[in-house]
Amino acid sequence: MGFWGTLLAARSDRPLPDLDGVRDLADCIDWHGTGADGWQAVQLQRAPVDWQVPMTGDDGQEHLLESVLAQTGQPVLAALVLASDGAQLIGYSPRAGRWSGWLMLEVLVDYLGPEYTECLHVDDDEELPEDLDEFWQDRYRKACRPLYALSPPADVAARHAVTWAVEAGYTPSVEAVEAVLASGETFVEDQFFKLLAALGLPTLTSADPETH
Repeated sequence: MGFWGTLLAARSDRPLPDLDGVRDLADCIDWHGTGADGWQAVQLQRAPVDWQVPMTGDDGQEHLLESVLAQTGQPVLAALVLASDGAQLIGYSPRAGRWSGWLMLEVLVDYLGPEYTECLHVDDDEELPEDLDEFWQDRYRKACRPLYALSPPADVAARHAVTWAVEAGYTPSVEAVEAVLASGETFVEDQFFKLLAALGLPTLTSADPETH
């Protein structure tokens, strides 16, 4: 069924699971990774429970990210993962504020509500064209359009992601970041960690050698 939950990356002098807000989700932490310069990440199984994709930033749900930002004074990035098939990215930084983007949106859209998936429905009596590949690509592009209005596609999101990384002290290539955002992986969690690497963040390894 894949992973449903949140990947959260931040830089902190304290263990990330000890921060306010994250500590409240201790029972949901599947994995805690650490790296150089205080960078850490946690994998939260089905948490926070009130986070629903798409997140818009004006619904009061992102208090966890705002809290981590306030406690660390450093950029923080989350991926809201659905079934390991796709994710919405949400980043916060002290100066630039909030940004968002997508990983594998055209797969992720299948998990969203009817307001986004209605155009993917085909009536039993609907005549389908010979070129089904183009037909479905067009339908999925249509389904993604309103979601891209909420969180931009790779070419726009990459610029915001680089601004986020510059605040963290790194100088990534916009082209390299866009390439990761536009790529696909069997498991979107792998794509998230490739994005962290493209942004310049250090490799994260398990803080507990007995866990994966």
